[in-house]
Amino acid sequence: MAKAAAVLGTFILDHTRGTVRVGTLTRDGDGAVSFVVAEGFLRDPTRPVLSLGWYDPEDDSGTRDRLARRGDKIGLHGTLPPWFSGLLPEGTLRELVMTEMGPGDHDEFDVLTRLGADLPGAVITVPETDIPPSAGPLDLGKVHGFKAPIPQGTVKFSLAGVQLKFTGNPVGDRLTAPARGGTGRCIIKVPSDRFPGLPEVEYAAMQMAGIVGVRTARCRLVSRDAVSDVPPELLAHGDMVLVVDRFDRTEDGGRIHIEDAGQILGAIGDRKYTMATTETVINMVRRFSSDHRDDILEAIRRIVADVLLGNGDNHIKNWSFYFPRPGEIRLSPAYDIVPTVLYAPMDTMALRFVKTHNFESVNLHRFERVARFLRLDPKLIIREVEAAVIRALEIWPSVVPDLLGEKQAVQLLKRLDTLTLVREIRGKARKNP
Repeated sequence: MAKAAAVLGTFILDHTRGTVRVGTLTRDGDGAVSFVVAEGFLRDPTRPVLSLGWYDPEDDSGTRDRLARRGDKIGLHGTLPPWFSGLLPEGTLRELVMTEMGPGDHDEFDVLTRLGADLPGAVITVPETDIPPSAGPLDLGKVHGFKAPIPQGTVKFSLAGVQLKFTGNPVGDRLTAPARGGTGRCIIKVPSDRFPGLPEVEYAAMQMAGIVGVRTARCRLVSRDAVSDVPPELLAHGDMVLVVDRFDRTEDGGRIHIEDAGQILGAIGDRKYTMATTETVINMVRRFSSDHRDDILEAIRRIVADVLLGNGDNHIKNWSFYFPRPGEIRLSPAYDIVPTVLYAPMDTMALRFVKTHNFESVNLHRFERVARFLRLDPKLIIREVEAAVIRALEIWPSVVPDLLGEKQAVQLLKRLDTLTLVREIRGKARKNP
């Protein structure tokens, strides 16, 4: 079926330079979508980073070549080029968006047209031709100086991922939807009928990860009764919601650019589990971070936390980089930390780690191999691993029952005895009291 040809202008809302035109997304009548980088952006040696996948930290001519390359900037049949596809919601949230768009032949370009004024990070897309009817019922409003679509319905934003979530702003003791044309400073994760108590479990895991030294996004549990503008039926499966402060938004309505490792690699759909290993992600940190030693140690702590918690869903879209200040590229705070073994006891690691997916097989030797791969002193990495495990063993038993309740606390704490990594470090501690 023929599609309406349409054009979306693509911009970055930069910290210091304001609005920077990046390029143009075009859909033709056959549904083919292409992204063409603006000539001014190509020629600008001080351009902000759009994607680390198109960035050469050592040579600007390499960056220009990657930005100009066409192969990874094309989508067929209405699908977006992978980097832009990675901005869109999946799963239940995508289904809700499609429902609110109404009957019709909707594709990813339509979804981006609809939600492009409130995307993850600092990218904004705005129509530069007539808005196709297939983008669903829309109003128009002012967003950062642009005349941009404001969707009719509940979902006026895009958040990547499968879990059902909304954006909101704290107003007194309540959480409300952003004002017209505004953007939410926090993410509201609602209860799940499939995974009972998920907000409480994720909150507990975030606190437990913080105890072992992981830099986590700030979060808190809030009564569902404090949430406005979310349909009541979507809050019906539990008493609490998890509220996570967004590190890509500022108090004054500004935006901070981010991208996840899936976007960097061009992984879409289930390829977020198969297109990379944990070592791939750590190597990205080594290559791109402006403080790679600190961020590598942070990555190591996250791997330890995943093993100890049994987090089997830390795929590449749960690793992000952000750009908090000009010239600064950092591993973002951690998010979406869930002990999936509480729901699927036989779960394994989402990404292979030194040739294994099994939590029980992770040991100190595998971390030493990662250190050698990164050309780092293995003693530095091992000290970080040991310190994280020891903090968990010393502190978790006294706090986890209050966080999770007795039954789930016992399940997680007993599980530690099955892990090779824990047994090795306990053994070393006994030898070197």
